[in-house]
Amino acid sequence: MVEPGAAGRGPAQEAVAAALERAAAVAHLNAFITLDAEGAGAEAARHDRRGGGARRWCLAVKDNIHVAGLPNTAGTPGLAGFVPAADAPVVAALRAAGAIVLGKTNMHELALGVTSGNPTFGAVGNGADPALFAGGSSGGTAAAVASGIVDAGLGTDTGGSVGIPAALNGIYGLRPSAGRYPSAGVTPLSVTRDTPGPMARTLDRLAALDAFVTGFVTGFVTGRTGAAPPPDRTLRLGLPRHVFTEGLEAPVRAAWEAAVERLGTARTVWVPVDTGHLVESDARAGMHLVLGEFATAFDRYLAGHRVGRSTAEVVDAAADPAVAELLGAAALPTGPAYAGPAALRGAVVERRAMQAAYAELFAVNGVDAILSPTVPVCARPLHRNEESLSLNGREVPTFPTLIRNTSPSATAGLPSVTVPLPVDGSPPVGLQLVGPRGGDRELLAVAARIDALLRRGEAGEARP
Repeated sequence: MVEPGAAGRGPAQEAVAAALERAAAVAHLNAFITLDAEGAGAEAARHDRRGGGARRWCLAVKDNIHVAGLPNTAGTPGLAGFVPAADAPVVAALRAAGAIVLGKTNMHELALGVTSGNPTFGAVGNGADPALFAGGSSGGTAAAVASGIVDAGLGTDTGGSVGIPAALNGIYGLRPSAGRYPSAGVTPLSVTRDTPGPMARTLDRLAALDAFVTGFVTGFVTGRTGAAPPPDRTLRLGLPRHVFTEGLEAPVRAAWEAAVERLGTARTVWVPVDTGHLVESDARAGMHLVLGEFATAFDRYLAGHRVGRSTAEVVDAAADPAVAELLGAAALPTGPAYAGPAALRGAVVERRAMQAAYAELFAVNGVDAILSPTVPVCARPLHRNEESLSLNGREVPTFPTLIRNTSPSATAGLPSVTVPLPVDGSPPVGLQLVGPRGGDRELLAVAARIDALLRRGEAGEARP
């Protein structure tokens, strides 16, 4: 690798050198499991030798998404020796668009958690405030993006693992519609719910990442957000009556209410929508999908990539007691709490009902997106509140609290975008927009309108 400050360094090498310098400056965040300085430098040098004028940029990849030649631990000891021979298709697409992979990021073990407090590789600090946790399970990617190490990052999302850390770190994140991104080369939890998803510090960059993966457009900085609603058309925004906007921590409530008020005086109209039944359906389906699909998917993954370990061996070696206990007891067919195929079939039926209910909600109410806070709380102190946290004077379990607003749409396979809300002296707060299934580009365009209204003060009279 060309050393920082060396004569004759090209623009790609300059970009990598700057990223590595920033990574060293914020190493206390523990954002990376593998920082590939040598490989990134060599790749940058190759790009500079070829020339061509294409801009090269640095990408962080969650350590459950394959990058050729780098370990893919999925944050767990049982996979520490696994080194894939090929990039996951989602990584290959971004490399083709100019990305240089800087390294593999830290995460909640096996992507089954929301704090990224990893017993093996250490807890991930928040990119906005290192004294706080980063959220999860894609916490390392969010921290690497938020702290300015990389231009963009890839995470994975099963029930909120992109949106939650994006919100808690104050950046933008996209969970695409189910099946829209290729899932090959990704360590699985649930084949129904899993998807890769991008994160970035600007919405334009997030939309460009989505375009590169899906082939929608080209051009990193100039990628269009999508089929934008005409600027003179009033946006119809779904305002949940139940659950999603209830029980919010004070800073989240303040940021949310300010956003509702601001959008209510712009070119938008709020449409009250009922969402309580969606939360109830998710409670019946969401975790049953994960626990019912895990063993079969993981067996196939280990065999297909010749990892040389069984699913039971990987689970037995898990360092996080909560992850090991849940998977060992309820996700392995030999476990005492394994619910069996009948429970999985019931969850699949429930998911179809959720998809129909969401489709009806959008059609009947004519809304462009359903809005809510992404997470009902702000990030908590690092190394604390792993199992529970305090919310409005009550001690509540961490995992279900943080996924409460993200899990229903994830279970149904809908796209969601997290946008940072303006805050006054509090840790970051995220705004979640959920759109109809398959409407990812339109949702990104709606997010761009809303982001502009919130940040630039675009005014106008709301019309019904």
